[in-house]
Amino acid sequence: MKRTLLNIIASVFALVAFVSCDVIPENDRYIEVEDQAGERVQRLLIEEFTGHKCVNCPDGAAIVHEIQEYYPGRVMVVGIHAGMLAMPTGEFAKQKFITADGNTYYNTFGVQGNPAALLNREQFSGEDWAVRTKEKWMTYAISELGKEPICEVIPTVTLTYKANDETRELSVTTEIEAYENMPADLNLQVQIVENVIGMQLKPGDVIDEEYEHYHVFRAAANGTWGESIESLPAGEKKTYTCTANFSKEWVPENCAVVVFVYENSSKRVLQCNQAAVVAQ
Repeated sequence: MKRTLLNIIASVFALVAFVSCDVIPENDRYIEVEDQAGERVQRLLIEEFTGHKCVNCPDGAAIVHEIQEYYPGRVMVVGIHAGMLAMPTGEFAKQKFITADGNTYYNTFGVQGNPAALLNREQFSGEDWAVRTKEKWMTYAISELGKEPICEVIPTVTLTYKANDETRELSVTTEIEAYENMPADLNLQVQIVENVIGMQLKPGDVIDEEYEHYHVFRAAANGTWGESIESLPAGEKKTYTCTANFSKEWVPENCAVVVFVYENSSKRVLQCNQAAVVAQ
């Protein structure tokens, strides 16, 4: 009953946002989604398209951080640097956050400019797939977090040092448990992200040389679109393991692994989770 009421509240909240592009008053933004011990919870994957030459992107990052603070432990973020405003040119020549996979996501989801965000890769009515109106991200986050979870995903990460510490291998084991009968044609995606100090252009052409770029997308550990997985019936579990090279340029203590299950045809994310590469 409590969950049903929450869904109704979230739906009304989202409907109000559809008819107005105004900034939502701070006191009206937050709707509590309870997360009690042992309770099955839906998590949210935010894929944030950004760039170090995008003057509006720090504001977008602040909104994403606000969502994470409201729902601690339930919002996984992947910061994808792609597009012209993420190019490593000029003063930003050494800041190479762009990846081939990131460009693929940028083009596949039809991103029109930064900042933009995918929220569980849901296609919201009247919006581009990647939502550019950052003031609406909180509304859509509330809507997604109010859903009942279909499954659970739990990653376990191991980092192995080889060849006199010159080579590192990352191993990720993900346990999937079906709460309901899962739909067919599913993929499991494993991605590596890193918190990085770098440069960021801000309004007035001011360069912040000590800007904190959080959850920068580094690599897709099991391929651009992940791997195909079984459609489990309710109550069943299955474990998948993948390995990937872990660049010596990445700082393990600043890295995490984000895992999520999604429908291959619609790309809609069913569930997500994350784990630190080095236990904190």
